[in-house]
Amino acid sequence: MSLRTIFLTGFLLALTSRAGAVPPLPEGLKPPIETERDAARTQSEPDLPEGLINLDLKEPPKADSATEVAATKPDWRPSAFIDTRLGTRLRDPIDQEHLSLAETRLQLKAVRRWNNITATVAVDILADAISDSSTPDLNTGEGFVDLREANVLWRPLSWVDIKAGRQILTWGTGEYLFLNDLFPKDYNSFFIGRPDAYLKAPSDAVKVSLFGDIANLDIVYSPQFDADRFAGGSRLSVFNPFQSQVTGKRSIIESTRPADVFQDDELAARIYQTIGAYEGALYFYSGFWKSPLGLSSIETALRHNTLTSYGGSIRGPAKGGIANLEVAYYNSTEDPSGDEPSVPNSQVRFLLGYERELAKDFTGAVQVYLEQTIDYGALTQSIPVAALRPDKTRQVVTLRARKVWPENQVTATIFAAFSSTDQDGYIRANLNWSITDNLTLEAGSNILYGAQQTTQFAQLQSNSNIFVAARYGF
Repeated sequence: MSLRTIFLTGFLLALTSRAGAVPPLPEGLKPPIETERDAARTQSEPDLPEGLINLDLKEPPKADSATEVAATKPDWRPSAFIDTRLGTRLRDPIDQEHLSLAETRLQLKAVRRWNNITATVAVDILADAISDSSTPDLNTGEGFVDLREANVLWRPLSWVDIKAGRQILTWGTGEYLFLNDLFPKDYNSFFIGRPDAYLKAPSDAVKVSLFGDIANLDIVYSPQFDADRFAGGSRLSVFNPFQSQVTGKRSIIESTRPADVFQDDELAARIYQTIGAYEGALYFYSGFWKSPLGLSSIETALRHNTLTSYGGSIRGPAKGGIANLEVAYYNSTEDPSGDEPSVPNSQVRFLLGYERELAKDFTGAVQVYLEQTIDYGALTQSIPVAALRPDKTRQVVTLRARKVWPENQVTATIFAAFSSTDQDGYIRANLNWSITDNLTLEAGSNILYGAQQTTQFAQLQSNSNIFVAARYGF
């Protein structure tokens, strides 16, 4: 019996065992909307720290919080914002325009609430002066329309939430560093200076959440694989392994991806609970590498290979601040021996982070990330050219400082990542000024550097940019 089958069977058994009656609340608990179980709903999507491959994604709770279904009468909650951004590259572009960003985005959002049902739709209408195509593509987010959310949340029982449709999902504890968060990312949006929320790409999935006294369980099923919106040359110039150089629009790296619904599906599960002041979680994923890392049978395309992942995390107070520890094992199931050069090797990933207030309205954070490639000896034999194979160990250290001036509604943030093994890095600076409750101005930069064009950040250094933005919400 496969692990996927075990998780699905366990879910059905749990649902069956509790369907007869809902146990009474322990004494002292508040009404259902304010119980610890509902608090778990609210916290089920932890804030992402500010920073790198989990870079600052601290956004308001999503629509699956308890407050989304608490209303007792049907109503519509419309909202919208207009966001205009302009950015330019700081270095001579490689097969790209000097402008890195020139767009105006209108997002229209509507939330419809019933007693135990919430429907949410959020769609972006985009005027992009840089994009070569205006035809909508919901998988890549390209074109003049990007559907961010289209889902229904149903609470059939007080301890069950079911959310189906297009939704934004977030797991894990890292800040721009994703270990167990194997939901799609949009790296093009992130590195050109779009809002941090757009680093998270939508998933077309069904999410079932079970809330218990001992632990809480999330199960996410995607009938069709949701890939990363990876940097392949259309907006960001990157290292092209087929040409052994950095290329852009004229040599876009294509990727082959599974295409059959229900045959390329994904399953993710999380068991989590808060014990005292500490949040702990266990994770499971069965699907594909989110970014294409393997070589396809097509000579000029990359491939998404199958992947099974297991992990865990813990976060809580330590020495006057908040510490987090996260681990993950990536099992590259198509190549268990690690000697197939066209398939990425299995990996073990570690993350240790710490954040605290250093002074009034001034916080600092540090993260240490370690990535260990398994069966490296077999990899070196299958890929004898050192420049074409990954390092056995990759290390990244991130630092983040944030200063808030509450009286002026101004926030300044700088996030820096450096890899001692790759000898490359990334610096992200941002200044945000909320002039009114509706109007916000922003200025920022994305600076990338490194010695070798094959490493993660160095390959992107020609895309270094500065940008300005204005956003009006209504």
